[in-house]
Amino acid sequence: MKTEKLSSNYIYSLIYRASICLLPLIVTPYLTRVLSEENNGLYVFTSTVACFFIMFCKLGLESYGNRCIAVCRDDPEKRSKEFLSIFGLQLISSAISIGSYIIFVLFFVNESKTIYWIQFLYILTGLFDVSWFFYGMEKFRLTTIRSLLSRGLIVAGIFVFVKKAEDVLPYTLVMSACFLLEQLILFAFLPKYVKLTKISLSDVFAHLKPNLTLFVPILAFNIYHWVDKLMLGIICQKEDVAYYNYAESIISLPKGILQALGAVLMPRIAYLAAMNVKEKCRVMLKDSIEIISLLSCGMCFGILGVASVFVPLFLGEKYMQSVILAMELAVVVIPMSLSDLIQNAYLVPFKKDKINMISVSIGAVVNIIFNSALIPFFGTSGAVIATLGAGTIVFVYLFRHIRSFLGAREFAESILPYIVIGLCEAAVALLISRLGFSRPVLLVLQIAAAGGAYVILCVIYYLIRKKLDRSYIDPISRMLSDMGSAEADKND
Repeated sequence: MKTEKLSSNYIYSLIYRASICLLPLIVTPYLTRVLSEENNGLYVFTSTVACFFIMFCKLGLESYGNRCIAVCRDDPEKRSKEFLSIFGLQLISSAISIGSYIIFVLFFVNESKTIYWIQFLYILTGLFDVSWFFYGMEKFRLTTIRSLLSRGLIVAGIFVFVKKAEDVLPYTLVMSACFLLEQLILFAFLPKYVKLTKISLSDVFAHLKPNLTLFVPILAFNIYHWVDKLMLGIICQKEDVAYYNYAESIISLPKGILQALGAVLMPRIAYLAAMNVKEKCRVMLKDSIEIISLLSCGMCFGILGVASVFVPLFLGEKYMQSVILAMELAVVVIPMSLSDLIQNAYLVPFKKDKINMISVSIGAVVNIIFNSALIPFFGTSGAVIATLGAGTIVFVYLFRHIRSFLGAREFAESILPYIVIGLCEAAVALLISRLGFSRPVLLVLQIAAAGGAYVILCVIYYLIRKKLDRSYIDPISRMLSDMGSAEADKND
């Protein structure tokens, strides 16, 4: 079978992640000015509840199914049997989760019941989501195109059907229906790669234990990513959920860009790990960490510097409370992006499932404890502190366990210089914010000056490193070289 180029896959994955992250950036300024804060918060709260049921539909398939297909993708017969048996397990888990959601809405929901029933369409995406198969096949172009189509329909639907402060029903319907359509599109392409093959129940349930092993970290991961909004909705007001969610949406684009690299590397490193090419995997991981550090520090400190100007311009004056939240959440980007990369580019490909499970379980427990203690006193800022604390503890734990594969000195050299450069970037942006220009002018000046300072300081750093070490190559050039050499290794 023809192999997709790693560099092309990264571009497609980047476009896919960007499409997910750009959606809120496109529609958010409109929604914050049309829908009321309470209805915005209501949609976020109900969709977060729905996400938990979707999670139980798919269990650990996003990582487990991806990894299984990646290993056997060149064998059509084995690939077909593997897909059908894994999807059989998905059908069973989805039936249980969907049934549980119906019971939940019937007997436990008293307010906004119609919204929860519309979210049922969103729950169905867990049943029909076979994107894990196409990720394992490294068909990122296909998944990217269907995502762009779905996101385009969402944007059009919101601008056409959401016109008043109380239009939360059509808003929810547009979102849920388009997300379901996005998953159904991929089914049309399955016959090209999967042939009907006889499977038994033993084939299906053979995937249960390893799938659950990967589901535990996914469960824990999602708990400490979603529990903040759930607890804010329960303890505080729905408006607080909206303030927090929109601050979070501002950092969703940089997070998506950073996650794209790990999503592409996971199936490739899993393939190379199965071929026992460990040194190539180690080099790719090291260079990926420096790339992530370069990007995450630039984005983190950039957002921190421009938030006071950007947030009111983007969300409107009534969301001024989101300014400090965006600045606080920006700091979370660095430890979380590094943890995500370690999980996707090391733990999952090398089947370090126990370490992965413990790390995110620790994060979930810490986040729940911190949220319970801090939200009643500090509200939305308490949720941010809890997220940062959990993310940092997970990163420290993962760092301890990766030292046998990648040395502490190599790790520090890949991160610390960009933190120092990022602090300079933030200082430049904050200084410019004191000038007496209008917000649009200030924002342009901040982006140009702070972004330019970050790039120039990085170049100076690379030149100094090159002068000290003649063999030194900047991380971007090394990553491009890694992509090319990884492809060559695979084709030999």
